[in-house]
Amino acid sequence: MVYHRNREDLERQGVLFTDMDTAVREYPEIVRRWFGRIIPPGDNKFAALNSAVWSGGSFIYVPPGVNVDMPLQAYFRINAENMGQFERTLIIADEGAQVHYVEGCSAPVYSTDSLHSAVVELVALAGSRITYTTIQNWSTNVYNLVTKRARAEAEAHVEWIDGNIGSRLTMKYPSVYLMGPKASGEVLSVAYAGLVRSKTPGEDGARCTGDDLHHCLEVDLERWRPHHLSRQGARRSGREGCEIVRPLRCVDPR
Repeated sequence: MVYHRNREDLERQGVLFTDMDTAVREYPEIVRRWFGRIIPPGDNKFAALNSAVWSGGSFIYVPPGVNVDMPLQAYFRINAENMGQFERTLIIADEGAQVHYVEGCSAPVYSTDSLHSAVVELVALAGSRITYTTIQNWSTNVYNLVTKRARAEAEAHVEWIDGNIGSRLTMKYPSVYLMGPKASGEVLSVAYAGLVRSKTPGEDGARCTGDDLHHCLEVDLERWRPHHLSRQGARRSGREGCEIVRPLRCVDPR
């Protein structure tokens, strides 16, 4: 489930902030243009699962030149055992716009396992800025398997701030595709692993995390700062990378 509150001043500026189900009904042109373009269904098996059964999630569109001075907030919670949560979040900052989105996630402790498999797509058009902050405090019976990716056009900036504690197993790889001159990306990722006894071999307190930045032009900027903490014999594996590719190899989702 997602809980959010919009403000009348945002509506006057043309800012759209609602859940994804409502966005599909009321803003189909915007959703159709970008939904599944940054993370297509065939990207990986968890993205395919989410694309098939998604429900809920946040949708934000900020018009050109609009600066949202207060963070927009949402909260997701797994409220039942044996539950699968598959929210879909799509955030678009039009040219010269700025927005900061803050998300919280949690789940109570149950005796059986639950699955969280979300997809997050960020689109930062020319000269815009998106900051995405998430704090996830899952219970130890949750498998947290998410796909997060951003696209930054010329002179746009995307910042991921990602904190994860709890859960039985976490896999996350927030990434930024730098698609124009002077595009930039920054990733601050913190994952905390404690000992969780699992019946499945190799899954005691495991964390598999990382981040990627993909350069599609010569003049781009990036900064990434992964931090990983483990205790009581928990395991962590990481995957960080920076890839420079020719412009012709970069897929334009439009």
